[in-house]
Amino acid sequence: MSPLVGRGEGPGQFRPAGGLAVSSTNEIFVADEHNKRIQVFSMKGGFLRSFPTGNMKPQAVCMGNNDTLWVASYPRRASDYGHAIQQYSKEGSVLAKFKCNDTRLCSIAWHKFSGRIILSLKKLSARAHLSTAWLSPTYTQTEATPWLTCDMTGFGSKGSKFVVPQFVTVDKNGNIFIADSIKNHVEKYDKNGVYLSSFGSKGTGAGNLYNPSGICVDSLGRVIVADTGNSRVEMFTAEGEHIRTIAYINQPTHVATGGEGQLVLTHGKFVTILPKY
Repeated sequence: MSPLVGRGEGPGQFRPAGGLAVSSTNEIFVADEHNKRIQVFSMKGGFLRSFPTGNMKPQAVCMGNNDTLWVASYPRRASDYGHAIQQYSKEGSVLAKFKCNDTRLCSIAWHKFSGRIILSLKKLSARAHLSTAWLSPTYTQTEATPWLTCDMTGFGSKGSKFVVPQFVTVDKNGNIFIADSIKNHVEKYDKNGVYLSSFGSKGTGAGNLYNPSGICVDSLGRVIVADTGNSRVEMFTAEGEHIRTIAYINQPTHVATGGEGQLVLTHGKFVTILPKY
């Protein structure tokens, strides 16, 4: 089922539907980039509310501690860097803002074990490759919505030198999974960011991936990947063994799971909810 009615600016419409996250109460939060807002839906597809993101064009989102929402944008101009990361309450109140000068952010995930945020990013000045980094929030100011700098420590292998997103997720044991859309595989790291393994390879067969993007881990520890180039959604074990194809859907870009076995996907200007997978 799909709760949306297509491209536009009204409730349930997107320009386009971007990153998504599901709260502990099964509410779906979806980034609506060019409308500069977050839209919130029930797991049955009903529109609940939306809130603006100011000058930020939201792209990647994740749920943090106590169902706070972390939102990352993909700045294309120097004037946008000050709006790179913002933290919101689930009702839409701004809790913190982070400046990330000279950085383009591609994906964001919350690491429950360490209380830190994981970012997929690219430093522009040095023409660096895509990389992954820890963000350790440090609230040093006393303002209601302080501007904080991004204190980041990199880990993992370097990805493509091109600005192509890598997508990040974390399992219940703290292991980190990164979907690399250039290498057409998924990399696995332990809770400290130490490389463990990789799985998947370019192709169209079982266990292959082509331009993968969104990634999540379900309650059973299975890794679910939006296999964008193959227009399907793939499932793997945490060790990288291919289990099955969950669904065929036109170029899915983000995936998340609900608390009662649902699968939520964004693709273009739509969000689709599968009651079971």
